[in-house]
Amino acid sequence: MKNTVKNKKTIDLLFTEGKTLVTKNLLFKTIEGENKFLVTVSSKVFKRAVDRNKIKRMLRDVIKSNKMEGTFALVYIGKEIPKLEVLKDEFKIIVSKNGK
Repeated sequence: MKNTVKNKKTIDLLFTEGKTLVTKNLLFKTIEGENKFLVTVSSKVFKRAVDRNKIKRMLRDVIKSNKMEGTFALVYIGKEIPKLEVLKDEFKIIVSKNGK
């Protein structure tokens, strides 16, 4: 995808100096910059790649349905595979708190 963050310096900057918002299942880090995003799921919590990829697909779908400005990382911190509606609701909370 062309909108994903791949530069290691940008990723380090996101996690060291980024503004943080946390909901029940999502950790959101943002910095000013291009309109790019990063989606991650812990391999320690979700051992099977199938589960991690399913969650990543759902997160990308949620991001595409809600337009965001700037560079941000979305980390799934929940312990169970979520429902898409739950992720949409939590992302709406993040969008409203972020103010963009």
